[in-house]
Amino acid sequence: MKSRIDQRTVFAVTLGCPKNRVDTEVMLGDMLSSNYALVDSPGEADVVIVNTCGFLHAAREESLQALKDVSNEMRPGARLVAAGCMIGRFGDLIEAAVPSVSLMVDTLDFNAISKRLEGLPPPPGAFPTSADPRLVTTGSYAYLKVADGCDRRCSFCIIPSIKGGQRSRPIRDLVVEAGALVRGGAREIVLIAQDLARYGSDLDGDDDIVKLINALQHVDGLEWVRLMYLYPDDVTDGLIDAVAESVNCLPYFDIPIQHGDSGVLARMNRGGDAGRILNLVRRIRDRIPGAVLRTTLMTGFPGETPEAFDNMLALARAAEFDMVGVFQFSPEPGSAAARLPDQVPSDVSATRCRILQDELSLIAARNREGLVGRCFQAVAEHIDEDGRVVGRMWFQAPEVDGVTYIDGLSDDDETVMAVQVTGFRDSDFFARVQAGPGFFGGNL
Repeated sequence: MKSRIDQRTVFAVTLGCPKNRVDTEVMLGDMLSSNYALVDSPGEADVVIVNTCGFLHAAREESLQALKDVSNEMRPGARLVAAGCMIGRFGDLIEAAVPSVSLMVDTLDFNAISKRLEGLPPPPGAFPTSADPRLVTTGSYAYLKVADGCDRRCSFCIIPSIKGGQRSRPIRDLVVEAGALVRGGAREIVLIAQDLARYGSDLDGDDDIVKLINALQHVDGLEWVRLMYLYPDDVTDGLIDAVAESVNCLPYFDIPIQHGDSGVLARMNRGGDAGRILNLVRRIRDRIPGAVLRTTLMTGFPGETPEAFDNMLALARAAEFDMVGVFQFSPEPGSAAARLPDQVPSDVSATRCRILQDELSLIAARNREGLVGRCFQAVAEHIDEDGRVVGRMWFQAPEVDGVTYIDGLSDDDETVMAVQVTGFRDSDFFARVQAGPGFFGGNL
């Protein structure tokens, strides 16, 4: 066996969404299987991988800066790999800004990256499967990318031009990987895709999201399954029923609606209106009391009049989503929305973003006050620098919904337990351990 001194080494940086994280984990799994050792800094590495995000202008700027930063820290002779979403459409920006990049691999050909580094062609079929090694970096939870790419044509989005059409993985392969993730220590699996509700629609068989939820009930040791990125029009009664009847799928629905005005939604090429959205919210909450709903909203989309913005505010007040991400429209090159008339000035968009966030904060605070004194399932995950045990209650998705500080544990044993909420600060909670298993419900 090679000593650490003789081993080649690799360091990686991931930018962007959890789907990018999974791709990085697959690249690292391949590198470690090819006798590389993982190191903690770019200055120690023979190969440095930066997995870029190209979704928004700000993300591209962050990716370019990350490439420049690691390039400045790398030792002579080390190789810099630029991977991910920027490569297909914005590779020329990388070449101009960071000439030290020695290899670029996009979202369709990052598999078997070690072979690419040796100048060998990658094997056919670039989409990773459960057979590909993967270095999971998230501890008690793991992301399971069930599909990649998207067949929709939302006018503000360039993902289809970056990643291509939807490509789903068969349920049998996903169940195999889910079992491996649980055996590796994951208690929660987060299902991710650009368009999760349409999972399986591109496959020849009858695999779909409902069948996947049902199949994951039979993975031994899998305690929580979480659904992310559900397009509202495809959240059917059958899907809601599947969540309600599952033994491990959390009643947590991440449904990006983007806006609440029918005119703006039409210009987004999404369709729908406030009535249909509120009907969906009612259907979920009627079927699953205590279900948690997360969404995203966008301000400043072309043609967003003051009246249209007021319609979005009214929808936000009526729906009372439990968690909401708000962002400003960005006119991305190549998107249909960038060419639309009636562009909203950025200062107007920013003001509306602040108004919406303030309104949503009031709603969230009111709802969170009602949680104090109640008990919920939680998982402990790590100890922070102040010695506090940090985890999440079941309605807090990893990385986006805040954390819970848990009293009454001696360490972070990553076990699922019952906790009683004692307080909150913004999106974070404080709780103490209670006897008993806790529960999912809660009328949040």
